[in-house]
Amino acid sequence: MQHNPKKLIEYFRRCYQADSYDLSLNNILNLKSNRRLFLDERDYLGADELPRVPVSATAGAKLLEQVDAYRKERRLIYGCLFICGNYALQSGLSAKRKLCAPLLYFPAKLHFDEDYFVEINSANIHVNLPVLRQLLKPDVESSITDSFSVLASPLSSTQLADVGRWLTHYTILENVEELGRWPNLSGKAAVESASKGSQLSLVSAGAVILADRSRGSRGVLHELQLLGREKNYLLRYRHYWESATGKLHRKRVSWICCRVC
Repeated sequence: MQHNPKKLIEYFRRCYQADSYDLSLNNILNLKSNRRLFLDERDYLGADELPRVPVSATAGAKLLEQVDAYRKERRLIYGCLFICGNYALQSGLSAKRKLCAPLLYFPAKLHFDEDYFVEINSANIHVNLPVLRQLLKPDVESSITDSFSVLASPLSSTQLADVGRWLTHYTILENVEELGRWPNLSGKAAVESASKGSQLSLVSAGAVILADRSRGSRGVLHELQLLGREKNYLLRYRHYWESATGKLHRKRVSWICCRVC
């Protein structure tokens, strides 16, 4: 079956762009303060109780300016249920590593409509699996993250109870009962205080974050964008395959290119 190469490449580009693994979300406190904005009182967004919430004019204006200026390098998200504190690396390469990362996050948008508002795609819940893999107990295989609950919006007490049991059973995370506080939120001060702790704990907090994309993922997205503009797909595919597989037989490369195009 023949496929339209341009549509296929655009499909792969969009999938890669939406993938959660291209973000750097280990410690958001390392970001400049104008790239993170904590919300207070209640998680109206994560609980899908309101379609949008207002943010302060000063913080909203600075954040929106950066969103527009760094579309390729950064991505706006809304994170909730933060994992905070310090832990020892199993590799022994470093005494302690600090974490301040959302357990869950959603794609977010910031816009101006007389006031500044943030809204999220509440149906598109991402689990911060790269961080969870760092927190697994020593005798637990990393593949266990495949068994993490599949979450659906709106988050229910039943879903959060399943998450709590999973975290307690497989990770070194403490204070998992904090899940019971959600959707009531602790503020920025609680997150910063927990991040100084000698143990890892969970904090019911929510924040709008302008997160960095990894350099590798930005390169892949750029190459896919260039490939999507290419008119002679066969030559371009041949170039990529021969560059990536120097020992691959040329006839085999030609066969792959013909099958794709």
